[in-house]
Amino acid sequence: MKYYLDTGGAQGCIRLRSWGRHLFSSLSDIIRIANCEAWCKRCNEKNRPQFVHGEGLVIRADVEYDIGWDYATYGAEDLTMGLLISKKYNFSSIPDGHIYIAPPTSVTDYFKQRRRWFWSLMNNHGVVRRIDRRTWLFYMYMYINGFLGLFSLMLLPVMIYFAGGLSEFTHFIAIVNLLCFYSYYQFGATYMHNLAISAMLFILTIPVAFYDGLTSIYAVLRPPDFKTFETIKKV
Repeated sequence: MKYYLDTGGAQGCIRLRSWGRHLFSSLSDIIRIANCEAWCKRCNEKNRPQFVHGEGLVIRADVEYDIGWDYATYGAEDLTMGLLISKKYNFSSIPDGHIYIAPPTSVTDYFKQRRRWFWSLMNNHGVVRRIDRRTWLFYMYMYINGFLGLFSLMLLPVMIYFAGGLSEFTHFIAIVNLLCFYSYYQFGATYMHNLAISAMLFILTIPVAFYDGLTSIYAVLRPPDFKTFETIKKV
């Protein structure tokens, strides 16, 4: 059966095309599957794009001609395009099939890729904020929450030592949070249809989360050259 695009733009959900040469980069990219299923699909169906990504972004020719495309390397171009389409036309999910991506092949390439994403949202001259303040606040919340979560986890042993332990309520909240944390990673892993990968991610969830979280710190400490585009090697 063939499908045609009856909206201004659309996007499919991410899957890993093949297992990458770098273990942590591949495991970390699985969270993109969870994000896409949880946010891309549901929000796109309601014409409220949030996690718009370049892979599999489909746009009608007349819409692209009307809105334009070139929003600069660090202009959050994919998200900007998706939001503009949703404002003037309609943005939805691709009716059939998935978008297969390849993980970066090294730590350096992975960190550079995430750094570009980080600064695309922080250095787009307020474009995303002006188009949709709710989406901009959503991304700011995610990054702030990520920073706070990373630092809190690093400080947890110190807090326990000086506080003399945790209260029963704090224990309960910590356990619920940890269960949700692991479940979200496993939710993405189920789409790999591979028990070995799911088990591997379960064992390495916390190291993988640190691996991904440190990319934001790297982005802040070593900002890129905003006038160039860095090539990322994948699989």
